Amino acid sequence: MQEKDYNLISKYLSGETSAEDSKYLEEKLKKDRRYKENFEDIKTLWDLLNYSENSFDKERILKLIKLKISQRKKQKQNRLLYASLKYAAVFIGLLVISVSVYRDIHSVKTIVNNTNEIKKILLPDNSKVTLNKGAKIEYGNSSIKGFNRQISLNGEAFFEVTKKDNQKFIVQTEAYDITVLGTKFNVRTYSGDNSVVLKEGKVQLSNFLSFDNEITMTPGEIVRYSNKNKTFIKENVNPEIYISWIKKRLEFDNLSINDLAKLLKVRYNKTLIINNEDAQNKHISGSAPSDDVHLIVKALQSIFKTKITEKNDTIIIN
Repeated sequence: MQEKDYNLISKYLSGETSAEDSKYLEEKLKKDRRYKENFEDIKTLWDLLNYSENSFDKERILKLIKLKISQRKKQKQNRLLYASLKYAAVFIGLLVISVSVYRDIHSVKTIVNNTNEIKKILLPDNSKVTLNKGAKIEYGNSSIKGFNRQISLNGEAFFEVTKKDNQKFIVQTEAYDITVLGTKFNVRTYSGDNSVVLKEGKVQLSNFLSFDNEITMTPGEIVRYSNKNKTFIKENVNPEIYISWIKKRLEFDNLSINDLAKLLKVRYNKTLIINNEDAQNKHISGSAPSDDVHLIVKALQSIFKTKITEKNDTIIIN
């Protein structure tokens, strides 16, 4: 509001305006809402100050009105600032909550077996995972969403999945996904040995890196995937050979020599050479510690009652 406006309003309130100035002011009050608000503030203060003064001093009252108007504007600005800060605080609060929710939804629990022993994990849905040495699993750890039954695996693990109606359990590897409802299976994700062995139930392999196939497995089958050639092979096996690592002892229950050779290759990367014809058709039973291949060789010597030689990555039955 300009100086001439204050002068016009003060003249109008003191009854000193001409008919033309009064008409002009009244028209402006009708058209300009903000002007009218300022006029009403001035009139309120004018009446108060005029009533409280013993001697009427129009100029002094006008100065006081300008001071009061200025103070009121400052108070309004302060209120606006306070309101802005209040809304900003609410916004920041919502932002903090949003960030917290986002972090919770995307939080991941990582478990790594850095020990020299196998490690058993109980998942939130009561499924069980046995991790081999060096294996790592990751899964969603959201307190809001809960456990979504999706796990990524690097290394080797044996899964005992609790069945939940209409809730799939998915194991994600770099090369493919394994989808189950309730079952027991072993997964290896090493660069030179990428395989799934099914002991119980039913699983489906999908989302392969190199093709669109879906592979359904039944108990006693293995699927080997070649990262190099981007191909897979499915065949029947004895699952016990491939899950023997979860026990601290190897159990030989009428195990054929061919299966023994596979076990030594899978578990210890040892090649079995048989130079003894009598041993070719044998089936063996017994047990041996699983964490030391040298003790296994000694146990086999007792079972076969013959000399067995170790040479680099080869075990020779003479």
